[in-house]
Amino acid sequence: MDDLIGYVVVVFIILGISYGLVRQIKNTLNIRKVNKTSFSNYNKSLLSNYIACMSPLGFLISYIFNVLVGLQIIESKSITSVSTGISCFVFILVLIITKLFIISKNSNQHKLLNR
Repeated sequence: MDDLIGYVVVVFIILGISYGLVRQIKNTLNIRKVNKTSFSNYNKSLLSNYIACMSPLGFLISYIFNVLVGLQIIESKSITSVSTGISCFVFILVLIITKLFIISKNSNQHKLLNR
């Protein structure tokens, strides 16, 4: 029974991160549609949103590899649980830094997207 609950939690985490990734991609596409002259730091905002899209994608790939290594479906000496765990941590750290320190400073971006 514990294994079933663990698998359900893993599936919900993957679905949640995938949903967040889709929302971030939609947000980035909305920024690309906005007129470039509408706000001054368009290129910085677009670059930070690209980074914010790549971070959950990298986390998702690393997490799936970590699950596959944990289930012993992938048996490789180069892909270990420690290396995938570290890469998950790095991708989440990059996402947090991007969301909190770069994107949140762009108040014009939020005004334009919430019209």
